[in-house]
Amino acid sequence: MALLAFLALCGTFQARSAPGANAAGVQLIVTVTGADSKPAAKVAITVADAAGQLIKGTTDADGKATIALTESGRYGVYFDVATLPSGVGPAANPTVRATTGNISPQFTAITLTAGGVRTEVTPAPLAAPSATGTASSTGSAAAGGEAGGGSASSADSTSFLDQLSSKISTGLTFGLLLGLASIGLSLIYSTTGLNNFAHGELVTFGAFMAYMIAGQWNLNGWIAISGALVLGGCFGYLQDFLLWRPLRKRRLGMMQIMIVSIGLSLALRYVFAFIWGPDRLSIPANNDPVVSFGSVNLRYWDVVGSIIAIVLLVLVALFFSFTRTGKATRAVADNKALAAATGINVERITRIVWVGGGALAGVAGALIGYYQTLQWNAGALILLLLFASVTLGGLGTTWGALVGAIIIGLAMDVSTMWVPTSLKYVVAMLIMIIVLLVRPQGLLGRKQRIG
Repeated sequence: MALLAFLALCGTFQARSAPGANAAGVQLIVTVTGADSKPAAKVAITVADAAGQLIKGTTDADGKATIALTESGRYGVYFDVATLPSGVGPAANPTVRATTGNISPQFTAITLTAGGVRTEVTPAPLAAPSATGTASSTGSAAAGGEAGGGSASSADSTSFLDQLSSKISTGLTFGLLLGLASIGLSLIYSTTGLNNFAHGELVTFGAFMAYMIAGQWNLNGWIAISGALVLGGCFGYLQDFLLWRPLRKRRLGMMQIMIVSIGLSLALRYVFAFIWGPDRLSIPANNDPVVSFGSVNLRYWDVVGSIIAIVLLVLVALFFSFTRTGKATRAVADNKALAAATGINVERITRIVWVGGGALAGVAGALIGYYQTLQWNAGALILLLLFASVTLGGLGTTWGALVGAIIIGLAMDVSTMWVPTSLKYVVAMLIMIIVLLVRPQGLLGRKQRIG
């Protein structure tokens, strides 16, 4: 009850959420700001998408225009020069970016600059075989900026290596974040024997805490990440104190406790939906690329999130290798009865693991919230990937969870070059099954004798 009361308190700070994704394709939200960094309202835009469609929209009072793209691929954004604020224009036009179809909605932030290019051109579908980008006699929605024909042709001529490098970069980024969340799940299993089906909700909790801090309280992103880390640890502590410890004292079987975790997962999922609503939400962030090499464009939080994940993973490894508590945790994981006989406080170690697992899941959820949009059932959607990562790498191994997560992340993103996006989960699961058929203990797991 105390846990539900805490979540209800968080709901008092609820803000209006972004609209849900269009099922037919990828939803694009274009945010336009003027040279003074204030929202540019009533700017008419035309979006050319990969299906050869021209879709029009107008920015609202917040400078945002929502466009439902007909399919994933590349798109161009054109401006009606007559609706732009006086004396400013886009630095370049059309703004061509790649969409993956995996993240919905896709955000594009465009800042107008004083003296920006305001040449009138006619928007041309990106799928057109020869778009010259010159003005035509049709007079349809003129756009400010440079001629867009070169962007159209380059979208069609993207090389295999360019596509592969882009997929590998996104796969590695997602794999690191997945690994950060998976390690907590692996630690909890190794010390308690529990396959925690509510671990995905720990990740979702961290994402919503970051959204509340950065999106609703308008605080800095670093504060949001730190807050998710601390609150995630507190959430893990509350779970163990209010639920798992009493169940352990009653000596319930592991099967019964696992069923309780499934019930907790369902309960938390709908508490999240009640507090934050059913729609997709986004944590405010600048989604312009800050690192570009070749066809790879990485946003600020893609780079920073990967660095944070690597640093935390290294700290976890150092903790288990060189600290007294870390070595005690490894002893409990290896043999709980023997560890207790040597004087180790098993309950204290278990409590530390729940706090640490919750903290890692919380910060992973916050970083995933910056990587993509979040929703009430986000944890449930990645739970299978978390279990796959832990199983593939080896149950109960810290580095195994990381290796498994990176393989899963790469397999999912790279496979979309040949299979539909909807089948990427199938590819990841097939890889896990094949590896386990060859090596049942997982990549870094140890063989165990049964019987």
